[in-house]
Order: sequence, then structure tokens, then C-alpha cells
Amino acid sequence: MAGSYRAGLIAALLLLAALPARADEAAMAETIWQADQTGGVTPRVSVLDPKIDLDGAYRVQRMLVDKRIAAGDGIAGFKNGLTGSLAKMWFGIDEPVFGAIPQSGLRQNGATIDTPPGRRMLVETEIGLIAGARIDAPVADVATLKSLIRGVVPVIEMPAGGFLEADARKLTVTDIVANNVSAAFLVTGAEVPVGDLDLASVPAVLAKDGKTISKGSGGDTMGDPWVAALWLVNVAVKRGRVVEPGHILSTGVLGKRIESAPGAYSAEFGPLGRVEFIVR
Repeated sequence: MAGSYRAGLIAALLLLAALPARADEAAMAETIWQADQTGGVTPRVSVLDPKIDLDGAYRVQRMLVDKRIAAGDGIAGFKNGLTGSLAKMWFGIDEPVFGAIPQSGLRQNGATIDTPPGRRMLVETEIGLIAGARIDAPVADVATLKSLIRGVVPVIEMPAGGFLEADARKLTVTDIVANNVSAAFLVTGAEVPVGDLDLASVPAVLAKDGKTISKGSGGDTMGDPWVAALWLVNVAVKRGRVVEPGHILSTGVLGKRIESAPGAYSAEFGPLGRVEFIVR
């Protein structure tokens, strides 16, 4: 009897000990949400809770995205972040991270985009895959994933974060994840059938005001956008997300991540076509 009482007491104490951490995560999500609404500085969860781990950061991300949905937004798909070897080395991680693309951030070819107040915006050439079926379970391999994808689309991903510039070198992977990988805008080109496209060899050449500022290819993201998309789908499902038909899977940056500045931009993606947009 004494042993069972002791075990029950320990279990209760462990449960109580866990409650403040979850409550703190909810408070962190609320603080990030309020910063987004006001254009204020995005707080770093690694400072708010130095013990927060990646699972905790993803819980904060989930709560933040849920707040946006409750406010009338939606999820347009999912995005990879920190796919490059240098980024992973800098943050001390073995695999990328992911976030949810807000429906409100979708823009069509030729769009004009205003940098959100208080935010530092980047420009990234990427390849997107459009889901043709609902995916709510792990996908075994690239061949299986291809059967679930209806088309390919060239995209410009434009993350916009509100971290202090002075903190840029202090950011941790938990800061990045909790802030939904700074997901903001996604400019999409025309959808192209999957066919027999070799996405790893697709070029991505970005120009601003007629001057080339970045060159890359599909192979820059985990060796092949299909491999990157497979990782993205499976990690999203693992963390309780569902990929719905029409969702866009933005697979990771090709070439350089460019600091946005006012001007006219164009990106050439070879067989995937061209994307144009204006930043002001």
C-alpha cells in the first residue's frame, strides 16, 4: 500500500511540475502573437525559457498558428527552413525545421509586397510541390510521394522576422521554430505538371532591377526537392499536421537568402517558368 501511495504521489508531483512549463509555452505563444500584431520585437523563447527544447518550441509554434487561424487566417501549406549544410552547422542541428505557410501570405505572380512594419524580410527562390491528395500518415519514399503530388510550382518564399538585428547571431533553433520559421509571404508562379521533370537540376536565378543577385539549383535543398518534400511531409505529419489537397510544400532555399530591399524582382526557373514581384 505504501509503495503504491508513494508511486501515486510521485506521479502527481511530476504532473504538477509539468503544468507551469506548458502554461509558460502558452504565454510565449501569446507574446509572439502580440508582437506580430503590433510590429513589436519578436521575443526569443530561448531567453524566456533557457530550458525549452525543440518539442517545446514546436508546441509554441502550434499555439501561435492556432491563434492566427482563430483570427481568420488559414494554412496554405508548409515550408522547410535551415535546409543548407551551413545553416545546420551554425544551429547545431542534424535536420531542417518546418513551419506553416499562412493563407494570408499567398501572393500571385506580379504581386507588390510591402515589408511588414518592424520586420526584416528575406527573399528566397524555392520549388514548391502542390499536394493532390490528403496526407495524414508517413510517406514511405519519394516514389510514393510523387503519386500524391498534382503539380510543381516555382515560388518566392519571403520570411519576415521581428528579432532584433543585434540578436541575429544569438538565435537558437528553438527561437526559429517557435516563431513559425518567420513564415510570411509566398509568391507563386504557374503550376506545371510533374511529368518527368528533374527537379534537382532546375535552375533558380534571381535578379533585382535587372541585376542578378542569386543563382542556385534544385539540388541546393537536401540534394533534391523531392527528398526535401518527403522530409517535410513526414515531419509535419509526425507533429500532428495534415497536408490537404492544394497545400503547397515549399522545399527550401535555392542559392542565396537575400535581404529584401525596394525594387523590381524577377526569378527564372528554367522549365518551371518565371516569377516577378515588386517590394516596396
